[in-house]
Amino acid sequence: MPSINMVALRRAEKRRQENNIRKIVYAILGEIGVFVLLLTFMSARMFGINGQIGDLDNKLQKLQPKVTAIQALQQETSKLMPKVTTLASAKGDTLFWYDSIYAVTRSLPSRTWLTSIGTQGSTPSAAAAPATASAAPAGDAPTLSVSGVALNQGAVGEAMLHMNHEPSLESVDLAYVQSQKTGTTDTVAFQMTVHLKQPAAPAVKGVSDAQKS
Repeated sequence: MPSINMVALRRAEKRRQENNIRKIVYAILGEIGVFVLLLTFMSARMFGINGQIGDLDNKLQKLQPKVTAIQALQQETSKLMPKVTTLASAKGDTLFWYDSIYAVTRSLPSRTWLTSIGTQGSTPSAAAAPATASAAPAGDAPTLSVSGVALNQGAVGEAMLHMNHEPSLESVDLAYVQSQKTGTTDTVAFQMTVHLKQPAAPAVKGVSDAQKS
């Protein structure tokens, strides 16, 4: 009896070992299968990425002439920007003085004439220029020195009142008014200083973009 039990136990132990070995083999085969699937997926993914990279390289090669042309245009634009800035500043200064003189002339009542107009002070572009150690400081505020003839002092006062209401004019200082004869007509000569409002210098579009390029 004892020998029979030992044989049965050995057979059971052998079956357990075979089952364990079989489970280990199945587990190893499963891991190998998962690894093969991952390797296949990664290979397919890499193949697709390589294809996309190739397509992008082809597109870049086709776009390269356009990119080169754009870079050349940006360089030409950068070279022209100083001239564009100078022209824009000159245009702004010219319009500034033109608008100021026009504001003075439209403020004059009837039968009032100007005999001379002089300009003094800084233009918008000069006032907006950056100060440097070697550069001279900006000049005085812009003014107009106006001389003229009117029929009476009331017309001079009316002209000054209108000028003080002009948006582009800051204030008006009367230098003198004196009676005189113009032919056989009694008139008055006057001189005044018109202080102008300093506008902001006009910005040139594209300057900063071109400088960055």
